[in-house]
This record gives sequence, C-alpha cells and structure tokens, in this order.
Amino acid sequence: MLSARYETIILYSRNDAFGDGLVRIPALRAARTAFPDSFIVYGTTGSSTLEHVLNRHVHHLVDAINVRTPLMQLVASHRKGKERLAVVDFRISGRWLIQTWASLLGRGIAYEANFPGFALSWRPGQKPEARPERNAWRYHRLIERLAGRRLPFDHRLEPIPAARAAARTLAGGKHAPLIVIAAHGDGGKRLTADQVVAVSASMIADGANLIYVKTPGDGPDMAELAQRVPKLRLVDSTTVEGVNVSDVLLALGEFADLYIGAEGGTAHLMATVMTPMIIVSGGASMARWRPLSNCVDVVESRHASPTGLVANVPAPKIIEAAQRMLATRHRDHPHLLDHANKTGPLSAQPSWDNDLHKDLKRVV
Repeated sequence: MLSARYETIILYSRNDAFGDGLVRIPALRAARTAFPDSFIVYGTTGSSTLEHVLNRHVHHLVDAINVRTPLMQLVASHRKGKERLAVVDFRISGRWLIQTWASLLGRGIAYEANFPGFALSWRPGQKPEARPERNAWRYHRLIERLAGRRLPFDHRLEPIPAARAAARTLAGGKHAPLIVIAAHGDGGKRLTADQVVAVSASMIADGANLIYVKTPGDGPDMAELAQRVPKLRLVDSTTVEGVNVSDVLLALGEFADLYIGAEGGTAHLMATVMTPMIIVSGGASMARWRPLSNCVDVVESRHASPTGLVANVPAPKIIEAAQRMLATRHRDHPHLLDHANKTGPLSAQPSWDNDLHKDLKRVV
C-alpha cells in the first residue's frame, strides 16, 4: 500500500488529558512516517493537550489540530471530490464506533477503528487480530493497519536546551542518587503531604538528593514541605523563567535515578526519557495504562492501602519499593543519558525499530 494513497488522513479522539496526549504521540509519529505527503488532521470531541501544553512535540507531525469538532464535520470539510480520505478513530466507545462505521459505509472512506479485534476495519485478505493491551500500542497499530506495514514505535520526548541546563543546575552534580517526586494532580491521582514528607525524609537520610516538582493540579503546600523537610529541593513554574515546568520535569528525568508519584500524566512524561519509577496506582488498568518503560514498580493502592485509596498507602510501602528500584540501578536504554550530558540537543530523533517495540512489551 503506497503512502501517497490518501490525500487527507483524520486522526480522531474524544479528548486528551496530559497522559492521553502523550500516549498518542507514537501513533502521530508513525502516521507522518508512513504518509509524508498526506494532509494529516488531528481532531477531538473535547479539548486536547496536544493543542497547547504538548504542541511543541507534535506541531511538525500534523498539519491541523481541530478540537471540539464533531468527526462528521471534519469529514465533510476535508472530503474534496475524488481525493482519498482516511479516518483513524482512537475512541473506545463501541456505540460511537459502530455509528461512525455505518455513516462512512459505502462512501469510499478508509476507516480504522479502535474496536475489539479491529472488526470494523476488516478488509479482504486481512487476518483477524487481537488489539494490543497497551493503549499506545493500540493507536500505533491502527496506523500500521492503515499503512499496510510495520512502522517504528517511538515515544521519546526531548527537553529544550534551557530546561536541560536548568535541570543540570538543579541536580547539582552530586554523586548521590537523584530522586524526583511529584504529588500534585487531579482527584485521587496524587500523594498527600504526609506521604511526601515521610518518603523524602527517609530517602534524604539515606543519602539521596531529593527534588520535589510542583505539577498542575491540587497538592501539598510548598511552604509546608519546605518547613517539614528543609533539605528537600522545591521546583515550580517560577523556578526557571520562560521554561514550562513540564519541560524542566522532562529534563530532570534524564538525570534522575528514580521518579516517585501517583499514576497519571507525569508518570507517562517521565517514561519518555526512560526514568526508572515508582508509581502508586489508584485502580487504573495497568494492562492499558502502565507507563512505557521496563523500569516501573507499581504499588497498587487496592492491595497496599487499608482503604484502597492512594492517599492511604503507608509511606514504608513506597520507600521499600524505591529502595528495591535503586538497588538495581538499572535504566532502560542508558545511552540516552549521554545525549543529556552533551551541550547541544540531539541532532535528530532516530526512530526505534520494532525490536525495541517488542522489548518494551517485556515489562517487569
């Protein structure tokens, strides 16, 4: 199947929180690789972090981003005469997918849907196949099916030079293990101030260098953390002028020996620079949402907490997991750290081949 087959390709999802946007980036990269000459549109029913906070990482991969736009409206506006149009539907609601499939049937529009067994996208000559477990792999596989061939899987992100320089300063050049911890977030996806204090104080007493990064959302009061753990370094959006805190966090992840936090978008961000991590999960399916790294230790709150809540997981459980991970001192693809230690950014981001794609599936 030739990459020039489709003049326009619409990639569509319901909405994108921070983590959702991150796990869709490998599919967007694959789409641009397979269809370099196609006009690629990314659309959503609701809002998308790919439009703003993550836009730096995807603006060169898509030609347009249309948020809060119904899919059929996008189809109508981009269907031009006899030009070939394809739709890749990342949504998971079976009802929506079936309705869309029925609406597009017989209109000469290729449709790849995130449906069990890819049953709505079956074509003569194709063999039935099960969807991959991980969401990122599912989205990527949809692009491969449209292209008719295997494509590189690459979920890495790269911080800007200013963020990398700031992270190098914050790390301080110490030989002690560098641990990044974050507890701000939404709903139940965050640690409490007491958990942060207990974990930080214990790891600092053991000789580690701890940095707390304030991410968007609710969470511990920074002044309280500073008072209770004086040796804990604090980073927020005002730390580096003109640099987004997510970029500082990304750069710190390149240097860090460990990240500790709750399941959510920040964990997915740290996985893009291969940071070993301890995440406390509040019940999300790890088969679908586990960060894309082999160096992840998941503390399940339903087993570790008497109430099943992240906020009630005893700090010693988190500390034990952190000590186990630090003892291995293992990092996925450690050669990436060499790039972080260079003065300039990567000259190019080489795509990872499918051997690495398979390696990422061999999760601890």
